[in-house]
Amino acid sequence: RAARKGGGDAMHFATPEFFFIFLLVPVVWGFRRWRRRKATTPAVQFASFLALEAVPAGFRARLALLLPAVRIAALALLVVALARPQTEDFETLTGQGLDIMLCLDMSGSMNAVDMDLDEIASWQERSIEPPNRFRTAVDTLKEFVKNRRGDRIGLVVFASEAYLKFPLTLDHASVLKQLDSLVLDNMERSRDRDACINNCTINGERTAIGDALSKAYKRLEKSDGSGKLIVLITDGNDNASKLKPMDVAGYIGSQPDGPRPGVYTFLVGGGPKSKIPARVGGAVARQSGFLSYVPYDEHVDEANIREMVEAARGTFHAAYDEDQFRQAFSSLEKSEHLEQKVSLRKEQFLPVLLASLGLLVLELLASATLLRRFP
Repeated sequence: RAARKGGGDAMHFATPEFFFIFLLVPVVWGFRRWRRRKATTPAVQFASFLALEAVPAGFRARLALLLPAVRIAALALLVVALARPQTEDFETLTGQGLDIMLCLDMSGSMNAVDMDLDEIASWQERSIEPPNRFRTAVDTLKEFVKNRRGDRIGLVVFASEAYLKFPLTLDHASVLKQLDSLVLDNMERSRDRDACINNCTINGERTAIGDALSKAYKRLEKSDGSGKLIVLITDGNDNASKLKPMDVAGYIGSQPDGPRPGVYTFLVGGGPKSKIPARVGGAVARQSGFLSYVPYDEHVDEANIREMVEAARGTFHAAYDEDQFRQAFSSLEKSEHLEQKVSLRKEQFLPVLLASLGLLVLELLASATLLRRFP
């Protein structure tokens, strides 16, 4: 379980009802005054001491006047200690035994780069191809997995079909290896073969969102995790599923809150800056050893995907470039599904109690020794 501490040092009192004792102070004070007024005349008469009032009080006499104040302060601190003062802090728990299924789109459109041509050129000038949607998604998921200590994570990949790449597991190192091993279909084709020629993980011609959502849900349906979550990342419309996405989403959304997993869907790309590697025939076009990019005029039915997410009673994020995607994903990590803030209260009554006892001991010792009063 990972934890982060934060918050403040706000003071709280666990048993504030003890403060009602202070209401007795004016009652006691009034009673003492009443008794003094009702005091009877002494049976034995003494000579008047009025003449001594002109004699200046000594240092010890002045200190003796403070003894009642010391006793009052000690009793006041005792009441505060009985009220049990506490300071409050917060600890954010980020690993709670959740079961999380990741659904990653590996269709050909994930080769797109959501940058303008100048940004692409700046990457290539450094002898690096710019990160496409798929690479950005994989890198973000890897960071996510590293932060999910204590949670079981599984992986479903989908394009023309959907299949379970890795079941729910606490072996996050294996999940990270699986993410690194994924090869996106670069959409190059040979003349005699209508399939990828770059040893891709899955054919990227089409997109099966509904089937991916179904496979993820089936893995979570009988899990015993303290919470369940589906994280779906896609950039396109469903056109290959055997199960309609709306039907699957509606079924998930109809489940009770306890067994029902939270569904977080990220629609990536589709903005005005989108570019796709150019192709000449079946080959990807290159110039000076680097990919050539052309504007990608794609039509994604965002409203339909939103409707699907609403049917699943999930959360939808649209991210049109890499920065927006990373920001949207950070909101997932701070969501109520993944983070739980626990209030931590630390007892502070002991220092107050010790101060009260210290003042009482001081008052008693002073009254019995240095500041002792004689009849």
